[in-house]
Amino acid sequence: MANGQSWATTETLAQTGTRYDLRPLSTGEVLDRTFQLYRSRFALFASLAALPATVSLVAGVVQIFTMQGEKVFKSGQSVAVTTHLWASGITSIVAGLISFAFYGITQAATTWAVSEIYLGNPAVLSTAWKSATAHWFRYILVVLRQYWSIFWLPAIAIGCAFGIFLIPGIRNGGRDLGVVAIVGFVLFGVGGLASIYAVYAALRVALAIPASVIESLGPNAAVRRSMALLTERKVRIFLLWLLIVAISTVAVVVISPLNMIAVRAQGAERYILQMGTLAASFLSQLVTGPVAAIALCLFYFDERVRREGFDIEFLMLRSNGVNPAPATEGPASPEPS
Repeated sequence: MANGQSWATTETLAQTGTRYDLRPLSTGEVLDRTFQLYRSRFALFASLAALPATVSLVAGVVQIFTMQGEKVFKSGQSVAVTTHLWASGITSIVAGLISFAFYGITQAATTWAVSEIYLGNPAVLSTAWKSATAHWFRYILVVLRQYWSIFWLPAIAIGCAFGIFLIPGIRNGGRDLGVVAIVGFVLFGVGGLASIYAVYAALRVALAIPASVIESLGPNAAVRRSMALLTERKVRIFLLWLLIVAISTVAVVVISPLNMIAVRAQGAERYILQMGTLAASFLSQLVTGPVAAIALCLFYFDERVRREGFDIEFLMLRSNGVNPAPATEGPASPEPS
């Protein structure tokens, strides 16, 4: 058991009558249970994913009706274009920041719901949101800490790339093919290594949100806990990401023809098609959004079963016959890391 106020206490583990057996699972079994949970509680998980999806929908509607016009070519064909680039950019940035904040909270609420269902406790939307919003700042900080772990080296690499071109000899020797080739080779190598590191780092910190939710850990402690649990089976997380990318790609391929038609449409028809594209994107986010959060929570349980005998501990605590206490209670503010 990790330090801190753990969600998996005697009170919350006893007499739950778990529906899913706690045992080591293969990657296929984890993914199969992910979709079993999703299908059995689709309304719950889709509702949890609705908040960040709604932010994207509202931002898209604002940009369509307030920052868009038409460019007419000599042939008479018109194409939709952005008429207020600065306003559109600011709207996108604000929407991105809000979605980022909601992402951590949504992931935490989904993790809480999965853990309760997986261990046999009832889970409802209002209780899941109450549990997540009680520590909302902590979960935002956990996501920020994850991003820092992933992108600090690529950020340095990008800074070095810009710095190279500020060197007078390089800048003035831009016409020398040898100099250009050497600089390009160096940048390509550094960028490639930084990208590989970013993927590796992302795999290591993938379980930070489940660790923070279930064990009440702060940002640094949650990231360290994820690294400790994922010392070996990182490939499983990578396969999950490939699945998410495949699902998202299918959604993009389905929506893209409608978007291409909307760009070339005119008048009211264009707005109708664009709204249809936004609605399709909204539904896509509802359907695909919770899959990763559910699977990561199950991977977290699996790692604890394999490493710490969590299944044995759970059965022993359940045999004590102690009445379970509500799992939503906890400190009003996150513990310092």
